[in-house]
Amino acid sequence: MLTFYQTEKNPRNPVPLCLVFIGERYPQEPIDRPLGTRNIQCFLSLRGKGELILRGERMNVREGEAFILHPGVPCSYHAKDGKWIIANVGLTGNLAEPLFSSLGLEKSGVYRITDPEIFLKNQRMLKRLTERSGDQRDWSSACYQFALDLGAALSYRSESDPLQQDYSEDSYAYRVIRYLEENLTEPLYIPDLADKIGINHQYLCTVFKKETGLTIVSYLQRLRIGSARMMLERYPERNAAEIGRAVGYDSPSYFGMQFKKVTGLTPDQYRKKGAVIEQPQLS
Repeated sequence: MLTFYQTEKNPRNPVPLCLVFIGERYPQEPIDRPLGTRNIQCFLSLRGKGELILRGERMNVREGEAFILHPGVPCSYHAKDGKWIIANVGLTGNLAEPLFSSLGLEKSGVYRITDPEIFLKNQRMLKRLTERSGDQRDWSSACYQFALDLGAALSYRSESDPLQQDYSEDSYAYRVIRYLEENLTEPLYIPDLADKIGINHQYLCTVFKKETGLTIVSYLQRLRIGSARMMLERYPERNAAEIGRAVGYDSPSYFGMQFKKVTGLTPDQYRKKGAVIEQPQLS
């Protein structure tokens, strides 16, 4: 069920966040918005699979994942292989865009969520509040809490798939990882990287392996193959050679060899199987 709410601002009592709608566990029909949405829309995929298309780019949305749409971004989305059951919340207001940006949710696209119940719990809270209070100041506070919890629970499902570990910003591991992520498709010269960081390259290799358990080359391979896996899942119209080039492999055969070494499948086999393979343990 999709329920819409009054979002007009009272000039004598303006609120920074306004609730537009709440959608509770309903089959998502095909939607096409060439001009984008008029507000921020947050979705949770509860059952089945969907496909989100942003500016012509196709992205698969799996069960248990979320996606966010920001105003003005051309988009469409629809179910794949049967019913697609979703939950969603729409927000607007002067604070909406700055708040989502400050929480790291500034991109339209697909997000991982640590616990889908976080989304549903906040949605239920908003629903109960609208049933017992007509004061939009209360609604605004609840919308703010919803956004805060999303910011803590969501991570953008980017093309790279780095280790889910935290390193202090002054550690060598952090500085190397940031460099690799920002230069994913560039050739790697470890002595040049060490010069940028300001230490001996042999010492850098030793410290990085100690901090992460991986060599720098293996970590870069992990990032590239992780990125390729996501692109194979999200962009079905792109062939394996295109994806290989997009993640730094100019040779399709070498890309295929490295992909199979890590996942046990060729890129085409991986796409057909639709598998979610555990992260490889590289050395």
